[in-house]
Amino acid sequence: MPQKSGAGALIISSKTGRVCLTMRAPHKHQKLTWALWGGMMEEGETPKVALLRELEEEMGFVPTIDKIYPFDIYESKDGEFRYYTFVCIVGDEFVPIINGEASGYGWFTLGVWPKPMHQGAKQSLCTKKAQALLEIILGQHSPTEGQQR
Repeated sequence: MPQKSGAGALIISSKTGRVCLTMRAPHKHQKLTWALWGGMMEEGETPKVALLRELEEEMGFVPTIDKIYPFDIYESKDGEFRYYTFVCIVGDEFVPIINGEASGYGWFTLGVWPKPMHQGAKQSLCTKKAQALLEIILGQHSPTEGQQR
């Protein structure tokens, strides 16, 4: 089992198809890069519990999540670190109340990733396989008849 583990989320609005990312603060590792919302797991936490706690800490609240999908598990080559990535589907875009871990946030078109990307987010999201899977997930949550994306 890894010595350290973390959990994070790519948040997607089913109404707009856009994704919400956070800009890491200047004092954080990989500073001023666009990243997933999330952080380190605490003793005894499951990845999902850690994810929800981190969302509360970093956004000031947990948005109304329609569905959570396990998406990716990254493990370092030495086996000492593992990061669980989830996709969280929300209805409407929202405004997070960011804490000191972030210097900003943004809603972006799926697959049109802002730069510079956090290395871990880039590895999880910026592949053809990941893009196809994200489109399948989003397709399960298309707007109802009469709504536009």
